[in-house]
Amino acid sequence: MRRRWRLAAALGLLVVAAVTLAPPAGEPAEARGRWRHNNLRLLAMAVCGEARGEPYEGKVAVAAVILNRVDSRRFPNTIAGVVYEPLAFESVANGQIYRNVTAECWRAARDALNGWDPSYGSLYFFNPAKTRNRFIWSRPQVRRIGKHIFAR
Repeated sequence: MRRRWRLAAALGLLVVAAVTLAPPAGEPAEARGRWRHNNLRLLAMAVCGEARGEPYEGKVAVAAVILNRVDSRRFPNTIAGVVYEPLAFESVANGQIYRNVTAECWRAARDALNGWDPSYGSLYFFNPAKTRNRFIWSRPQVRRIGKHIFAR
């Protein structure tokens, strides 16, 4: 029951995010600026939710994974679509994504948006102490930063 509720909540948030974060077509510069800020904000929220307590490079790598997914055909093509994809990120399911966003998380999100990818193109990351998921362990591992392993 709780899982269904979480899934329904995540899908609801995805719809709201897709509507509010969709790139404006033919909108004035002010609207495009809001769109960029909203994407940066959501990316920073996801970084804090997923990588709180990790080294700075690890935070940037988490943001880069989200952006790499946006660029991949295997995932939704928006930051909101990737972040709110059902069961994709634990911080969305447990609410950690909605905690305070630190200045370091904002900076990490900006650095990733500006092209820094310390994950080297990874599409996944996980904490080996917290997961037994066979799929994630089957992915080619690229590197370890802090407590996270980054994989393709």
